[in-house]
Amino acid sequence: MELRAYVRACRRRWLWLVLPVLLATGIAAGMGTAGEPAHRSSMVLFASSGNGDPDAGARRLNSYIALLTGPRVAQGVVDRMGPGITPEQVSASLSAQVREGTDLLVISATDPDAARSEQIVTTAATVLVGLARQIGSADNPDAETPAISVLQDAETTEEPGTLGRDAGFAAVLGLLIGLIAVAVREATARTVADEDDLRRLGVGTVGAIAIGGRFGRGDHADRALAEAFRRLRSLLPDLADPHNGPGRGKSLLLTGSGRKEGTTAVTCGLAIAMAETGARVALVDANMRTPGVGRYLALEPSPGLAEVLAGSARMRDVLQKALNGRVTVLPAGEDAPDPGELLASPRLSSTVRTLTDRFDIVLVDAPALHDVADAAVIGQVTDGALLVVRAGRTRAADVRRSMDLLERVGARLAGAVLNALPRKLPTGPVDEVSGVPGFGDKPELADAGSPDWHGDTFVSLPTVGPARGRARVVEAATPPEESPKSDDKSDESDE
Repeated sequence: MELRAYVRACRRRWLWLVLPVLLATGIAAGMGTAGEPAHRSSMVLFASSGNGDPDAGARRLNSYIALLTGPRVAQGVVDRMGPGITPEQVSASLSAQVREGTDLLVISATDPDAARSEQIVTTAATVLVGLARQIGSADNPDAETPAISVLQDAETTEEPGTLGRDAGFAAVLGLLIGLIAVAVREATARTVADEDDLRRLGVGTVGAIAIGGRFGRGDHADRALAEAFRRLRSLLPDLADPHNGPGRGKSLLLTGSGRKEGTTAVTCGLAIAMAETGARVALVDANMRTPGVGRYLALEPSPGLAEVLAGSARMRDVLQKALNGRVTVLPAGEDAPDPGELLASPRLSSTVRTLTDRFDIVLVDAPALHDVADAAVIGQVTDGALLVVRAGRTRAADVRRSMDLLERVGARLAGAVLNALPRKLPTGPVDEVSGVPGFGDKPELADAGSPDWHGDTFVSLPTVGPARGRARVVEAATPPEESPKSDDKSDESDE
């Protein structure tokens, strides 16, 4: 993994870094505050080797250190202090060191209780002096006995706490664990996380729908979300300028690899952004199996695409106005026993052609590519297809399959949109300025949906009825609606 990609992964998964650091620091702090403060009692002994050999004196001092920290002195201390302490505790408490360039031996005992630490070091010094005399006499009775004596009585001090040091070490350790976890996760990830992942798959990314660019964060989520859709609109050059000359409009299919990709949310948000430019926008709900646009825009159930394709209704009779007439909607319809058979009808092509003759932009919300064949069929009659990819959910393999399927049916893939919206959008302050989309906190917009609802992520609209999420995009002021393109040539498929 490249360093730049790894840094982006760390930014995206910052919680993976913060949580181990907080957890490790908390554990270290808890253990540090729970422990009793330690007290150290120290004594200074003077040891004489009994001759002028400095090497012999150094060896003698090292022998005293080994004796002091060994089991014999520990057992002697226990025998004198009683059963309240064990030899293991004494050995762990005692330490000794030689002051450089001298014959002074500093012995210390550490214990939470100040009195006991002083008792341990005093008793250990007494035992050591006795053992030194015994060993010196036994080695060579005729030689001068080495002298060891107490030069300084025990002095007790409280040990400085190690809480800061332990917490710092724990924080570094937690950060290291988090960095390793991010690296392993990125190396084994099978889902698309950002736009770079899409580019590596060979699909041109059109844009990312996120709030503040950070998966639903930001103090003004309403403005950030509206700007994300406007940015998406501007990155579609064939659709961004509806007044680029005479002729038919453009049709764009929006679909995802699987369910819950947020296709309906992106389609409706893009329709609003397109309508802000004054373009005449038609929104087609081609998901006749589990329609979502009508529910999203709070449209009453009515005949729609299914009836038009079946020949039982004319298009002019089923088109509905939404958002105060700024967007025209062709609902999915009420009677679609076999959507696959209806979409295979020649009327599908003429229906799309009629809409592009009457409107500047026709957005088609289609089912998932890998659930049914509906989206692949629709892709053959639209000018382009836009693949909606759910960040952190859509698998890279499914994106490749979708690209291959669209290519095989002859659909022109315009790119992909990374849907990085959270499951529930945050609520920001409502902007009252005309033309600036804003959010509102309307409890009635949060709806669990019916059993056939598949939990799409929604950007809720003003006064549009039940929808997933709590955010809403407020419609912007636009010029008066222009008259449709020549209605007299638009009825070729209305019969």
